Amino acid sequence: MSEIRRDVQTVDASGRRLQPLPDGVVLRDLVTHTDDRGTVCELYDDRWGIHPASVTFAYMFTIRPGKAKGWGAHRAHEDRYAFLSGELEIVLYDGREDSPTSGLEARIHLSVLHRQLLVIPRGVWHAERNPGQVDVQVVNFPSIPYDHTNPDKYRLPLDTDELPVDLGPGWDGW
Repeated sequence: MSEIRRDVQTVDASGRRLQPLPDGVVLRDLVTHTDDRGTVCELYDDRWGIHPASVTFAYMFTIRPGKAKGWGAHRAHEDRYAFLSGELEIVLYDGREDSPTSGLEARIHLSVLHRQLLVIPRGVWHAERNPGQVDVQVVNFPSIPYDHTNPDKYRLPLDTDELPVDLGPGWDGW
């Protein structure tokens, strides 16, 4: 009987997540409007006040089932992910020494059942994996346009010893 453990509370009665996030990380529900013709999901609106930078560039990426991307971080820009479809696990690690949440690890699970917009500040390491059965689709609205001649992308391997994070099993990728 020593293996029996009670679940730990992860959300409050309204469904708000209780796990702390690195300082500056923002999650906003994306509302899907449905009628007899189909659906519309608003992805980003400056009027939401999510981020001070306006949208100047956008791109979409996918992750195949069972694959992962990361670790990655940026020094000059912030990511603003609008999650569209599939299942996605994102692990965040606050590597900013001057942050009030320096050293904090957080995990976010997104699915088509609860689409969200996620802001990842510069200096926060992030890795993403698809534990599902279909491709993940995400649109990113980075805070500055991509510079092909000087990419603002810094990488570590998924199994790095540089970050004190154990991703656990199922992280196959780069």
